[in-house]
Amino acid sequence: MLPGSFRRLWSPWTLASFVACNGLPVYSEPLEAVARNLGPDAGYAEALCLDGGPGRYYFRSGHGSGASKFLIFFEGGSFCSSDLDCAERSGGYLGSTKNDSATMTLDYPFFATAQTESPLMWNWNHVYVRYCDGGYYSGARQQPKVVGATTIFFRGAFITEALFADLSANSGLGDATDVVLSGCSAGAIRVFAHLDALRALLPAKARVVGLPDSGFYLDLEMFTPLKRYVVVEQQATRLLNTACTQAFEGAEEKCLIGSVVSAYLQTPIFAVQSRFDTDQRTCEMDESCAASPACVNEYGANLTAAIKQVFLKNKDRGVFLDSCSRHCSDGDCGQVQPLDDLGMTQLQAFAAWYVGGASEYGQSATFPCSTCCSGAGSAGNEYLFKLRAPMSIYM
Repeated sequence: MLPGSFRRLWSPWTLASFVACNGLPVYSEPLEAVARNLGPDAGYAEALCLDGGPGRYYFRSGHGSGASKFLIFFEGGSFCSSDLDCAERSGGYLGSTKNDSATMTLDYPFFATAQTESPLMWNWNHVYVRYCDGGYYSGARQQPKVVGATTIFFRGAFITEALFADLSANSGLGDATDVVLSGCSAGAIRVFAHLDALRALLPAKARVVGLPDSGFYLDLEMFTPLKRYVVVEQQATRLLNTACTQAFEGAEEKCLIGSVVSAYLQTPIFAVQSRFDTDQRTCEMDESCAASPACVNEYGANLTAAIKQVFLKNKDRGVFLDSCSRHCSDGDCGQVQPLDDLGMTQLQAFAAWYVGGASEYGQSATFPCSTCCSGAGSAGNEYLFKLRAPMSIYM
């Protein structure tokens, strides 16, 4: 049994009233986003991928009430943890943009353009940031590194800074009223790790929140030497959470772990996470544990407890914790958003939290759950319904 009880704490605003009060029709537009290069030719000399090519993002304009609002989504794809690993990565999709297309179909669920699917962000400016630096968009090493016949660059922090500068110069980010910083996997880890620093790059008047998907990893020693390479060799401390790095001086790599850095965040955040994440099960469990439902459920209970510990009673936080066998939009769910036990999708839950306060959403089912990704939810849950002050969860 998972520790504690899950509680849905509704604000006076409901999702239905949010949609009704906006008075906007369901709107659908072409899903294509247009590529924009960063890098020297765009005036950003340091914004380079691992292979030395330009950083890149894809942009789709918002409209109507969303014209001054931005969803910025950071692509995922693990990280490189040695010179050889990074050199090999530089020759592929996750280390280079040289083979990228001029447009991209934004089919990740968070980019939905139907108001029924994404009540909050359906008509916002949508930004998809290509992940090509191998270090959570955070390296700031000035000198390139030569690995055999390959020269590699660790310039993720400069890609990040160029991204915000370019969006401000060309797309109105400098006048933004709302900004959601999102990402999946490594992109979600970067949201956890750098949320406060990213917030500082945005207009002071803007409302800024984090929306990481599948980035809340537990603090396991297996990650320490791997992430230490990112911090030391890629010189990736520039954007790390200052309070966290002060607490872990000499072990700053801990601040690249969602369950650690969350305790130090000042910027509001709504986490989307499976307690039975397929990537975490692959990376963090041996074969015998991964094959044992009891062991997997114990892991899920530990992850649930860790989320409760860092989100408990924090007025600026919310969470959607599901029981799907998934990582990002992969796994059993495909491109379908899982429903919580009361029939809310991730984006509907996020919208309700955003406009009316904060709530905790989730699925109470244990592993394996055959219905968690189908929308059927789970039986026998014991959610409690009570009005609470805005943005208070896990009371």
